[in-house]
Amino acid sequence: MRRIVNTLTLCLPMLMVTATAGLAQIGPLAELIPDLFDRTVVLAETGHEAHFVDSSEALLEAGIQLNASIVSQLGTFPVTSASGGFTFEFDPDLNLFTRSTESFGPLYSERAETQGKGKVTFGVNVSRFAYDVVDGFDLRNGDLEFTLTHLDTNQDGTSVETFFEGDLVFANALFELESQATVFFASYGVTENWDLSLAVPLVEVNLRAELQTSILRQATEGFSDPPFHIFANGTDEESYTAAGSSSGVGDLLVRSKYRFLDQVGGSMALQLDLRLPTGEEDELLGTGATQIRALLIGSTHFDRFSPHVNLGFTTSTGGSQLVGDLSDEINFAVGFDAALHPRVTLAGDLLWRTLLDARQINQRQVDFLYRRHDSPEIITTQRPILETETQDLNLIDLSLGFKVNVAKQLLVSTNLLYSLSDDGLRDRGIVPLVGLDYSF
Repeated sequence: MRRIVNTLTLCLPMLMVTATAGLAQIGPLAELIPDLFDRTVVLAETGHEAHFVDSSEALLEAGIQLNASIVSQLGTFPVTSASGGFTFEFDPDLNLFTRSTESFGPLYSERAETQGKGKVTFGVNVSRFAYDVVDGFDLRNGDLEFTLTHLDTNQDGTSVETFFEGDLVFANALFELESQATVFFASYGVTENWDLSLAVPLVEVNLRAELQTSILRQATEGFSDPPFHIFANGTDEESYTAAGSSSGVGDLLVRSKYRFLDQVGGSMALQLDLRLPTGEEDELLGTGATQIRALLIGSTHFDRFSPHVNLGFTTSTGGSQLVGDLSDEINFAVGFDAALHPRVTLAGDLLWRTLLDARQINQRQVDFLYRRHDSPEIITTQRPILETETQDLNLIDLSLGFKVNVAKQLLVSTNLLYSLSDDGLRDRGIVPLVGLDYSF
């Protein structure tokens, strides 16, 4: 145990130096999307100074929800199995430790086996995400569409008395969001049935957002030349962009797994995960919340084939204004690992997270009233707005990969993760993971 503490004592200062890198952009990264969405669009002066706003403040809520989706994915990403690839048990007849399983274990789901008293595992894994969907909306194609209304200049609560207030600004938002998580982990067998683990993630986030706007000149068309409403660039269209990046230590994960049943037909264990709010939430590196997950683990063996079932519940306390509160979760996983060869294990997992009463971005068509400058007739048109709603969200992933024993007790892991749902913030591509772990 002392070796683990000494190693972490040496590593953590280097990790904290990394945490300060990449924070040179102006303003926290968590403010980038809300500031872009909460924008007042000011047009060129053509006799009056036109301001177009989101009077309902639904856009600001949608921006905060986007932040919450980003952080709930980046800050609570699945961490690979707490138990080492090599598990041992003490043989009193031989007076030495022997391998307790033929396979090297799962990648994301958990098995009940522990790694053995006094055994240590160190490792690192790297995964990279390129997010392209949030709550079913394509982030790269501008599916997030909304409408800005003219400032109520005469404060009568309508857009028809003063005819030029009937014009609208249509907008859509496009995002490029990528993240990389490099997770260093260590696990120690306190007893034959009790493992303690620590995972330290280094997170890098790159975000670029663009707001494309165009004037819907439905009330003032033909009123004058030049038009009544026009952007400062002399056209009907304008774009606003913002970009930033951050990198540093994310939320630390402490794990404790205790095997309370070990029989010939199978084993059961209880695992407790504690995520600490060590990541800077203003830079989208952490959640700002403390999370506790209780996980019940069951596993068995059929020759070289080992299935596992996990069922758990996660609760959160704390949060931040820019990110919002995290939802409680129901966690479920079913997986297997199979020893294809003494040095090769195939592992597959189905991972299911249900976020309870989570906020989700929604788009709704609403009526807007206007009248043309040359007619008293009041006309109704429908345009989209963004809003948030509360419901349970299901995040489902499929994982398949290999663990290869390349030398002594050194394992190389490769894995592909694929999303099966559009809820929340998702990468619809295949997400690769590469890792190393060494046991002694």
